[in-house]
Amino acid sequence: MKKAFYFLFILFGLTACGEDPKPKIDRSVTKQEMIDYNRKSVRMESDQISQYVKRRGWNMIESGSGLRYMIYEKSGKTGPKPKTDQRVSVSYTVSLINGQEVYKSHKEKPAEFTVGHDDVESGLQEGIRFLTVGDKAMFIIPSHLAHGYTGDFDKIPHNATVIFDIELLDIK
Repeated sequence: MKKAFYFLFILFGLTACGEDPKPKIDRSVTKQEMIDYNRKSVRMESDQISQYVKRRGWNMIESGSGLRYMIYEKSGKTGPKPKTDQRVSVSYTVSLINGQEVYKSHKEKPAEFTVGHDDVESGLQEGIRFLTVGDKAMFIIPSHLAHGYTGDFDKIPHNATVIFDIELLDIK
């Protein structure tokens, strides 16, 4: 009897509402409105990055994609810069624009990735190509070149600007 009561209660609960369980999609938002919203978001983030750079008195270069970079210590070497398919090892600290450090590698155990192939931020892929072995740089990577709308599902939140303090240790 008790089981029958629960079954009827659940059945009633599922059918009583009479509403379609699928979420309603607001089709009144046009493609152009979404494009405009995204452009506005990119502009706002770019302005925030510009203010951050200005407060620190950094002299950074902005690439066409929105990456900001500054090589603050040149190695003095005239070696090659990394190219697609080359493996690089780096030492880095990653912070959010609010100053919170989220990741860090060490020279004793450097991070490695293949330029143009591995699953690292596209802003990092772009920035590493400006360096020669031994160079130290700051990369400010806007969210669309970092982890985008989703973040990294760990320490980097959605739509986060990330800052790399990086040293190129080796090109293989």
